Amino acid sequence: MSEIGKVNKTKKDDEIQWFGIDGVLCLLYVLEAVFIGTSLINNNDYIIGEVVPYGIAIVTILIFLRYIVQVITFSKSNAPKKS
Repeated sequence: MSEIGKVNKTKKDDEIQWFGIDGVLCLLYVLEAVFIGTSLINNNDYIIGEVVPYGIAIVTILIFLRYIVQVITFSKSNAPKKS
């Protein structure tokens, strides 16, 4: 494959796909902002004081655990093999 073909393929792979996971994440962000904003306007203390902080803590822990699993898997796959 020529250099131009490699560059074009890389640019195509980096494009945002609005009907894939990128679009879902953008939509989820908007819905979450509306949900929290409505809770703030209506002074809903349960959502602001309980749901949001615990939700953020759970998501952070899950992301951290996923990261740890990826690091362990990567280090095991690249470990030098004993002869």
